[in-house]
Amino acid sequence: MPHADMKLVEINKIDRSIKIDLRYQHADNIAKKPLYHPDFPALLRPSTAKRLQVANRQLKKNDLCLVIWDAYRPQEAQLALWDASGHDDRFVANPERHPSLHSHGCAVDVTLMHLDGRMAAVPTGFDNFSPRAASDHVHTDPLVCENMRLLKAAMWQAGFGTLPQEWWHFMDKDYRALPLIPTADLPAPLQQMIHLYR
Repeated sequence: MPHADMKLVEINKIDRSIKIDLRYQHADNIAKKPLYHPDFPALLRPSTAKRLQVANRQLKKNDLCLVIWDAYRPQEAQLALWDASGHDDRFVANPERHPSLHSHGCAVDVTLMHLDGRMAAVPTGFDNFSPRAASDHVHTDPLVCENMRLLKAAMWQAGFGTLPQEWWHFMDKDYRALPLIPTADLPAPLQQMIHLYR
């Protein structure tokens, strides 16, 4: 279903084989509390969601599929992460100066799952701020290396770019043309969910 005059769509309405596991619906993050309502959907701009569908189709040829850790992120959630990080812009975008591309609806955090439901071997967990999380880090486990090769190849081919510090973060190559989507532009039910978690 489209949201906000087609600015955002639910990812699993575009491709139901993409799994959703929004990590900020839980308390195990740097803010130490849930930042999203349990029913808050995984949203992206329609063009970005279509790119994600292309990447997922490619991965399925190798017995893998995408799992979404984060997609559209309200500015309120970004501010909570910024405060929790101690205002460290090496890992968390400053929402006042440079809003996260997640808040533009054109960035996504992903991991991998096998088509039989087993989680695939990946470098680190979510929001790991160690050198091992860098997108170009050379890992000792050949299975992790192969999974990262497949993930990057699928996402790059679909039109995404990478973030050097985070292997899980990808952004639409057209991000410069896609402006911030403020909470006030969302439908009232979504706004209410976001305001509960300020």
